[in-house]
Amino acid sequence: MAKRFLIVLLLLLTLSTSLIAGQPRGTTSVGLRLGLFSNSHNNIDRANSDVRLFASKTILYIEGYVNYYLLDFLALSANLGSYSKGDIRFDVYYNGVLDGSFIGQASVYPMQLGLKFSPFGGQLPLKCRPFLEGGGALIVGRETATMGTFSLVQYQYWDGNIGSETDFNWWAAIGTEIPLSPSIQMDFMVKYLKTNFSGDIAGIKDYSGVQVSIGIGFVKLRKNIGRKI
Repeated sequence: MAKRFLIVLLLLLTLSTSLIAGQPRGTTSVGLRLGLFSNSHNNIDRANSDVRLFASKTILYIEGYVNYYLLDFLALSANLGSYSKGDIRFDVYYNGVLDGSFIGQASVYPMQLGLKFSPFGGQLPLKCRPFLEGGGALIVGRETATMGTFSLVQYQYWDGNIGSETDFNWWAAIGTEIPLSPSIQMDFMVKYLKTNFSGDIAGIKDYSGVQVSIGIGFVKLRKNIGRKI
């Protein structure tokens, strides 16, 4: 039984050699992605019905990336992203009547490390190379708050508040690369990033969400390796 399994495995590996090839081993790609990030959670996490939060759910996202191919179809992927929710307004109510408001800001910086799997080597139309990515992430969140105009003393501990939180979590992505030349490529990607801080950043703990982006990258092949696109 074990011998048959090994024979079948060797046959599958032999047949798939011509298909599984994203980039030659030793290739490095460096690039930049721009897109939108949408938070799945956008409500205040403090147990207080007297404070209401208003913030943008979908914001601009920017990300730099580096890929290094360990094998023709498998790369080490490192990404550094950044997005800001801009002004977050907190309305404070007293006995159901608006008493005042103040503004906070939140910025999130995901630092991601993982693996990228490219199961096809340019056999598709436009020589597209679909890929799957995933791994772990260290996410840093930073908040600032500015005092607004309201009179209740118990809320004034937010005055001038500057704080940060960190979280270690996971991410997964699917996308495709399209070569434009031997050294330039573009990509389209959809990514989910899980983020749940132990403390809130501008009133929110859960910054998980979906990123949709388009990128442009520079490809540097290992010396003495040539490739047609």
